[in-house]
Amino acid sequence: MIMTNGVGIDLDRFRIAGEDGGARLHDLRAIEGAAMFERFQTVYRMLVSAAAAAGVGLDAVDLRVVDVFASVSREVAVSLCVSAGAADRQVHHATEAVERLPQVARLLRDGVIGVAAFDAVILQVTGVEGPDLVAAIDATTAADLAEMGGVSRGDADQSARRAVAELDPDGLRAKREARGKGVTVSHEVDGSDVAISTSPEDAARIDTSLTAVAETACKHDPRGKAERRHDAAVALLTGGRFACACGRDDCPVTAPAEEIAAALAKIVVHVVADAATIAGDADKAGWMDGFGVIDPHHVREVAARGDAILRPLDIAGLADGAAQAGNPYRPTAACDTAVRAVHGVCSEPGCERPAWKSDLDHVVEFNHEDPAAGGATCPCNLNSKCRLHHLYKTFADGWIDDQIIDANGVIWSEVTTPTGYTVRSRARNMWLLPEVGSVPCRHGEPVAPGVVDDADQPSRSRSRTKAKHAYRMQIRSRRRYVTACEATARAADLDSAAPPPF
Repeated sequence: MIMTNGVGIDLDRFRIAGEDGGARLHDLRAIEGAAMFERFQTVYRMLVSAAAAAGVGLDAVDLRVVDVFASVSREVAVSLCVSAGAADRQVHHATEAVERLPQVARLLRDGVIGVAAFDAVILQVTGVEGPDLVAAIDATTAADLAEMGGVSRGDADQSARRAVAELDPDGLRAKREARGKGVTVSHEVDGSDVAISTSPEDAARIDTSLTAVAETACKHDPRGKAERRHDAAVALLTGGRFACACGRDDCPVTAPAEEIAAALAKIVVHVVADAATIAGDADKAGWMDGFGVIDPHHVREVAARGDAILRPLDIAGLADGAAQAGNPYRPTAACDTAVRAVHGVCSEPGCERPAWKSDLDHVVEFNHEDPAAGGATCPCNLNSKCRLHHLYKTFADGWIDDQIIDANGVIWSEVTTPTGYTVRSRARNMWLLPEVGSVPCRHGEPVAPGVVDDADQPSRSRSRTKAKHAYRMQIRSRRRYVTACEATARAADLDSAAPPPF
């Protein structure tokens, strides 16, 4: 029994794992989803009841400020102690859950998806019109999420976006075009902001360009990553020069212009699409690394760009060799592309790090001493992991990572926590590249995986506690500086003011 404000919440009626750990957290998340589902049902019934009492239909046009929706929203705000805007969103979501997305809402009720995942689906479907089209997207998204395994907010977002992209590509294109392109400059009291509205592919190029330029500074540069990216953006936009700020005579960055040009020349935005869609013979959605699902119209627009390079991916050829001939640890270019493309993002449940900004990990460790005995360099044993989760997988005790290909050729990643809870997640882009899971493996089973030496684990420059304390001191110093400046300004104003007229 949990007590809150003197009211008891009986958790015994829910299925909850007995011991603390991943299984218990999963059950508690399911309870949150079920409770939110019931909240939506209750709010919707309140709407129906209020509309009946007022003698109006829920879909009736009502221009009054204080209409049925407003009355119910106010009661929601008072009951939940939230703002009017937050209450309006609750009523809107309740309407979406009952009227437009009932099948996805049932997944929330059953604990298959969480509250954040349901919110992501609502956001993707908000602009879709027509009951039949909405019903089709609801059914398609619900079926996909039900078979996905562990569903994160990002998984739900991309699943719904894919359904919209393939069932309503014209509507999605119209929405994308209506957003338009432009640059907005706004000024506040303490600074200014520059916002660029552009296409996902150009946004990816800008993002990668700023990071590439920012990383040309040497390791002694005192600026943080965000500040270096800012300075890189200003330099690129104004035609200025981005330089290292270390101030050292022996700075190794001696030719920044050449280094920046070389860094920018290496920038690539990866888009994975079906050849028939590019040719205009099909309308299958595509995938843009760092963004996600793009509609078929967008696929063809990207392919038609003057700077686009189209490279066919020979997945069938991986059967003859997925590793480089001279280095069995390194995958071939085709294998590297296929693995990153089919996973789309880091394979850790909930992580959204793009695949091409992640490492390729041998799930069963590669044996450098005896490659034939260890984990193979093959799509069956490779997945994308961001650097952080790659380090976790390699050095954290008690965790087990695995990858399974089922009888239907579907690739599943598994993570088992130290408390014994296992999450199985389908490779995100199996819908786009289902043939990757059917590549025949020519290698044998691993019998002697590689051994990791914990001495190779990277270390922090300072402990978490020291970093936290340093951050607090930085905030305190900044506040003291601002307070001192304000006090000095007030004193100056008083000194320069004329004597009071009395």
